[in-house]
Amino acid sequence: MLHNRSNDKRIHELEELLEVSERKADILTNLLKEASAEYDQTLKKIKISEENFRAVFENAPEAIYIVETNTRKFLECNPFMSTWLGYTRNELLSMRVEQILESGDGESIQKNIEKTISDGHIHIQARRFKKKDGAIVEAEVTGTLLNYQGKQCSAALVRDITQRKKIEELGRYKELFENVSDLVFINDAQGKLLEVNDVACKFLGYTRKQLLKMSLKDLTAAGHLSQLAKMKNKRISEGETIQFELNLQTRNGLTNPFEFQGRLIIHKKEAAFLSVARNISFRKGLQKTLIRTERFSAVGEMANGVAHNFNNLLQMIMAGAEVARAKLLSGKIRDCEEAIKIIVNASQRGTDVVKRIKDFIHAGKTGIGAGTVFDLNALVTESVELTRPLWKHPSIPRKYRLKVKKGDNCFVKGISSEIYEVLVNLIKNGLEAMHQGGTLTISTYTLNEAVHLVISDTGCGIPEEHVQRIFEPFFTTKGSQSSGLGLSSCYGIVKKFQGDIHVKNLSGQGAEFSVIFPIAKPEEVKMENKKILQTNIPIRFLMIDDEINILRSMEMYFEDSEIDITTVSSAKKGIRSVRENNFDVILCDFGMNDMNGLEVGREIQKFYMENQLKKIPFLLYTGLDKQLDTGKLEESGIDRVINKPTSCEDILNIIREIVSGQRN
Repeated sequence: MLHNRSNDKRIHELEELLEVSERKADILTNLLKEASAEYDQTLKKIKISEENFRAVFENAPEAIYIVETNTRKFLECNPFMSTWLGYTRNELLSMRVEQILESGDGESIQKNIEKTISDGHIHIQARRFKKKDGAIVEAEVTGTLLNYQGKQCSAALVRDITQRKKIEELGRYKELFENVSDLVFINDAQGKLLEVNDVACKFLGYTRKQLLKMSLKDLTAAGHLSQLAKMKNKRISEGETIQFELNLQTRNGLTNPFEFQGRLIIHKKEAAFLSVARNISFRKGLQKTLIRTERFSAVGEMANGVAHNFNNLLQMIMAGAEVARAKLLSGKIRDCEEAIKIIVNASQRGTDVVKRIKDFIHAGKTGIGAGTVFDLNALVTESVELTRPLWKHPSIPRKYRLKVKKGDNCFVKGISSEIYEVLVNLIKNGLEAMHQGGTLTISTYTLNEAVHLVISDTGCGIPEEHVQRIFEPFFTTKGSQSSGLGLSSCYGIVKKFQGDIHVKNLSGQGAEFSVIFPIAKPEEVKMENKKILQTNIPIRFLMIDDEINILRSMEMYFEDSEIDITTVSSAKKGIRSVRENNFDVILCDFGMNDMNGLEVGREIQKFYMENQLKKIPFLLYTGLDKQLDTGKLEESGIDRVINKPTSCEDILNIIREIVSGQRN
């Protein structure tokens, strides 16, 4: 009985436990149902969120990529990234981030990642990305850290700012365009102006509207149109900057030299040419002054050489005159004639020296067309003589040795006084390079239809970094002692006469300058003037000069010729003589005490006009080295100018030539 009670109690307890378990099972079931519902709802939200993220990622109008921080290898990128850079998604996922950056940016990317890891901040960096086709684009990168696929990664949003940069540059360019102090032009391939700045308008004297109807040709001075045409025909590569000079003319007719710096640009989606023009009037004036100073400096250095030459010539003249008188008194006429030849030769050499120095100082800018054919060897000889004080100083005997080697047929065409300047400068430079003395060698020869002049020294040579700049204006290694214009002046002169000049260091020591000129054609070689044969018809010749010795010499020379000479020693006597006598030709000195030659010419011309007489040739005889004004000469009735000194024989031939032309 007791046993049964115990079993019943146990059963009852089990039933209670079962009931509790069932209630808990119901609760758990309900909880699972709720959890399942929440899970389903969460999965649904996650799916929606992922779809939203993917939609943003896939359709973002900017590049997005994810890279692993350690390897910097791409783990993900959006379609815009592929389209933007020109790679496929698979290609990008096989690459590292530095492969799409311009060289050098890869290292800064790593530093930026490390900085982001250390401080946890988002950083914005400017980067230059390289497309598959090699094009470079400007971009702004915003990056942050995240965990992706169980890895520490960096996600980046990349914004293309190329267009913005262009706009910024355009703004800066516009500001520069308007505020630069130089003239700025934009023109098309035909030279038509597309844009100008305010400075150009103000300087040239036109409104902007007027200039935009013009071309560069309309602004270029007539003498520089060929230079403009040359630049127009030149092919200019993109990115290449070219430099040239043009003379521009303002609206009121003033002409100024400008240095142009130009390059190709894109203007309003079309190819155009942008040029900045700087007024170089002051620089040109300064260069002229310095070149003139350089020339006078060279003349100063030759002064001793000139004095030496003239002393020698005067000694020859004095000695010749004394010999002639002595031989004449002793009746030795043949020996007397030889002495006179020495006097004439020395006088002619003195004339040539004076002319050369005058031409050297007043060398003009005329080109090869104004030149004459001459023997370069003769110029070398004269240059050596006149620079003698530079290389043969008495206080330093034999410091320099000079070797001269001359070839045959070394005739060139040019202005000898200017080429003489080249010779003097090269000799001077060679001597200055030999601080401890040495040998200067000058040689001439012909090769391949060209005349070569080579001047070499055994000095210190030229540093290689200076060889390319040696002919630049103002370039010098001598400090304030030199203007730096000597060799640049040589370069300009040689080029003007269609020549070339080169310099090189010699293998041992020293430097060598080579000047090459086109050889003068045989028919260009100046032949001696043929003498005009004496005629039997007397020529009535009036000479007006206040120098008695000149008049007496002329009388003595012409007395055995067909020239019937009348001499007067003043301008007033000359005018009176013309009114009282008939002459075939008149030679009048320019500078006299009572009147000058121009005034005499005007008075005589007036006399012929008033009396309706045919004007006879009037020649002006002058020792001045300045160029007389052509207009004043014509106004004064001057038919020809004869420079002193001119030999009596040459004057005789001139008179015969003029009268022969009048009578024919």
